[in-house]
Amino acid sequence: MIKKATISTLLIVLFGAGLLAANPMLRAICSELVAANEGKSAVAGADGWMFLSEELVHVSLGRFWGDDAAKVSRTKKKEYADPLAEIVTYNKALEDKGITLYLMPVPPKALVYPDKLKAGVIPGGVEEERALYTEFYRLLGENGVKTIDLLPLLVKKSETEDVYCKTDTHFSGKGLALFASEAAKVIKAQPWYAAVPKETYSTKEQIVTIKGDLSQMLKVEAPEEVSLSLVSVKESGEQVLSDEKSPVILMGDSHTLVFSAGGDLHAKGAGLFDHLSAELGFPLDLLGVRGSGVTPARINLFQRSKKDPGYLAGKKVLIWCFTAREFTGTGGWRSIPVAGKK
Repeated sequence: MIKKATISTLLIVLFGAGLLAANPMLRAICSELVAANEGKSAVAGADGWMFLSEELVHVSLGRFWGDDAAKVSRTKKKEYADPLAEIVTYNKALEDKGITLYLMPVPPKALVYPDKLKAGVIPGGVEEERALYTEFYRLLGENGVKTIDLLPLLVKKSETEDVYCKTDTHFSGKGLALFASEAAKVIKAQPWYAAVPKETYSTKEQIVTIKGDLSQMLKVEAPEEVSLSLVSVKESGEQVLSDEKSPVILMGDSHTLVFSAGGDLHAKGAGLFDHLSAELGFPLDLLGVRGSGVTPARINLFQRSKKDPGYLAGKKVLIWCFTAREFTGTGGWRSIPVAGKK
């Protein structure tokens, strides 16, 4: 048992060091940073780290489903505020087509690197904020929705390596490899997987230098050039191409395109699509979009299935990957059908 005197001494030391006095709650820090940077799309944190303002707003809102959805969602149409109800509905529509949905949200960077929000500050309440997502995914599970929750693994890995980009909105090469690995595990466990013909892919490590979209948003005059370790994937010496006949759909936002599409997404052939294709041994059917991976991505799938009535016939799995801030996003959670009526 610890003596009261010992506890008192410890508290005095901690207060003296400023460790307890400077321990505001994570949600409050996010709100403070957004308010202090009003009108800016990004926020400069500690040690060169940067954060998207919209993501900090999302973290500051707390519980975002059920009765709380309409209170915190940023959509103007509050009937579309609840992500829980629409995800459950969408999952059922996919099930009716024989397709298993795996929701794979990208956790907010602030929940993985809360110590990078503000210099000298270690936020309180981080575990409580992380637990909100665990609870949300548990509720989805109780309603039949499968979720690949990367947050615990990302938090653990972040202790030794950067799993998110310092100056960009996306995960790093190390981070996306974790997403690909976890998604591959659940797909390989499917009874149909063994019968799918496999191909051989080659991989090569490369170092790319990026300045990051957050640096551009902040209009930094001399943005830091950050080096990233990426693994490029090729099939017969060529970049892997999306296959509309693949049994696996990868659908979502720019996290399905970064390091894969090239241009302002930094590299080609080294993204989530490429890694997951290599892990599985066959190319995926990529339905990635820039911007929101919630409504536009689902509209793309609907339009494709409407154009080709047989499109969904051979589909087995849909990996839906988008940033978690979309749970409270301005676009809301509209009801989007999987396929047109016959």
